[in-house]
Amino acid sequence: MNERKEGDFFSFELFSARLIERDSRVSVVASEGEREFRAHLRNTGRLSDLIYPGGRIVCEWKQGGKTDARVIGAIDDGFYVLLDTYVQEKLFARELRSGNIGVLPELDSVTEQETLRERRFDYGVVTPDGRGVIELKSAVSCEDRWASYPDAPSRRGLEHVRTLTKLVSEDNKDAYVAFVVTHPDCNRFRPNEEVHPEMAEALRRGREAGLKLFATKMVLGQNGRVRLIDDDIPVRLNV
Repeated sequence: MNERKEGDFFSFELFSARLIERDSRVSVVASEGEREFRAHLRNTGRLSDLIYPGGRIVCEWKQGGKTDARVIGAIDDGFYVLLDTYVQEKLFARELRSGNIGVLPELDSVTEQETLRERRFDYGVVTPDGRGVIELKSAVSCEDRWASYPDAPSRRGLEHVRTLTKLVSEDNKDAYVAFVVTHPDCNRFRPNEEVHPEMAEALRRGREAGLKLFATKMVLGQNGRVRLIDDDIPVRLNV
């Protein structure tokens, strides 16, 4: 990876490019001036409002592999929107270990990836009350300053939420879903009821059972720096 860790952010040497096509779930074809290149997209969401022919993306050149660059974000109405889910996960993990996610209780330990009930979750945590898990979901879409998840029906995401609910209600575990909002113009979160009503209902049932839901906001600046700027923005589950 080319990202440099400096203080409380990741930093990239960004350049902007015009997107020609998304040629697979994990890659795009784009151009910078006269140069056409392929870039790795580390976000498998539909992203139709951000990744489309003629749209602007921001990338960093890379060496080796099947692609020439990596997509870090997209430009939407002048805003840089962080898309790279790997960066989201790593920055969240670092802030988690640093105790900078104030909505969470004091953590005795944090491990990346934890498997419970035959499902893998992003983080395993140990609190003074016992063992728990945190699942991270990327919420990059923005409408009327509301971020939302998912941007397409997600069977995998739905099963995650249902399993987390069972961990809370049947296994007496601590379980969290953290939504990562990355559009700078968004300052609140809601599930995308129109796209995936089952997900919205599962989140409501989960919260009633004791599943804890919260949203954080991390932004990609035009200087290439990525920072967590808010660890607990409002979450609304009802339409």
